[in-house]
Amino acid sequence: MTKEKLEAAVGMSRAWNAREAGKEVARSTIQKLSTPPNFFVLFSTIHYKDHGGFQELLNGVYDVLPENTPLIGGTVTGFMNNYGCYVHGCTALAVSSNKMDVAIGYGKNTKRNPKKAARQCVKMITKGSENSTYNNKFLLNLISAGEIPDIKGMGRRKVIRSGIAPVMNKLLGFSQYVLQKGAARDDEVVEEMIKYLPDYYMLGGGTYDDGSGLENYQFFNNRVLKTSAVSLGIKTDFDLDVLTTHNMKKSDVNFRITKISRDGRSIQEINNKPAASELLKLMSWSEDFLNDKTWYNIAYHFPLGFRIDKNSDEFAPRVIAVILGENLITTIRSKDPEGSVLTIDGRNLIKTIDDNLKSCPSSPSFGLISSCTTRLITMGDKIYQAREHVLDYFKDKPFIVFYVGGESTYSPKNGLNFVNMSFNTSIFSNNEN
Repeated sequence: MTKEKLEAAVGMSRAWNAREAGKEVARSTIQKLSTPPNFFVLFSTIHYKDHGGFQELLNGVYDVLPENTPLIGGTVTGFMNNYGCYVHGCTALAVSSNKMDVAIGYGKNTKRNPKKAARQCVKMITKGSENSTYNNKFLLNLISAGEIPDIKGMGRRKVIRSGIAPVMNKLLGFSQYVLQKGAARDDEVVEEMIKYLPDYYMLGGGTYDDGSGLENYQFFNNRVLKTSAVSLGIKTDFDLDVLTTHNMKKSDVNFRITKISRDGRSIQEINNKPAASELLKLMSWSEDFLNDKTWYNIAYHFPLGFRIDKNSDEFAPRVIAVILGENLITTIRSKDPEGSVLTIDGRNLIKTIDDNLKSCPSSPSFGLISSCTTRLITMGDKIYQAREHVLDYFKDKPFIVFYVGGESTYSPKNGLNFVNMSFNTSIFSNNEN
């Protein structure tokens, strides 16, 4: 019998020139493997857009990578790996195995028609893996995150409480469906994928930029995409599992949604009162307390929380993406009217990592981890302490934590977790170890 082989490696580059960075990240990754990789996952910060462009980044990768190697990836706010924590550069994970089948897929126009995009992607994954006989199935989904539209004369703002807000609310639909600027709708993409691939374990993340929410990109082989979903499908006999943790706790500020948009993302009234004004009152904040300058220090520390489902006691965080007049626009749909403001402290930001990894296999072979951009922002210099906790688990095994705008896991046993402010692991292990 052929002995099971699993090799994984992480590489990176911090070169400023896009093509040189592509060559270096590919070279530093695959040189650690004894055979060509089954797949290549690439994450990049937004900086290469202005230093040669992402097409040149991919061209550089394929200057080194065997041309038939399946590749997916996208832009992220930052990343953590075996070498450190970075908000500039690119990193990649490559895996070589004789007990693994791989297929990749993509779906376009996720913000306009998320279900159609999901079905397009699933069709490619299914066709590419239809002859595989391995039992364990995994899907990595990288989906375009939300993008804030550019308002003529006002720029891109997160808080608009002025008289123009009602007009902007009416223009949301146009921006969403025609310009594809607005909510990511990535939760809808994943839910549709699950309908067709219910026996897959899944890890998801929204491709993002430097945290400003202006633009993001996805990679599919040597192509650069926008407003798309790209997926890596793996079938294997190696063990795998996924897990979401967030450790956000309910505050004593509770409310009930009494009016909401049809898509579940624009909260218009809470407690039968205009939503934004009522939230400010409940939090004892002044009218001008929450604005574009204070946004990162306030909104990300106090997300809204809703039950995952009506039978659950767990309240999951939903970050407010934009405030338009009295409307609170959330990144993820609210399906339960009962809500609470959530909060977290620095100790629990780290504990979220420990609570997750202590439930993971004791001997990992490699890991991909999606974490919320808001955790990167709110941790500050504690991010280096967080990396030490991740290193304690992986030891010398390769891993990448990539910071995204919306994250998720799905397992056939535990269902879907689609939240913000979370830490989400997908861990592969060689069951011969």
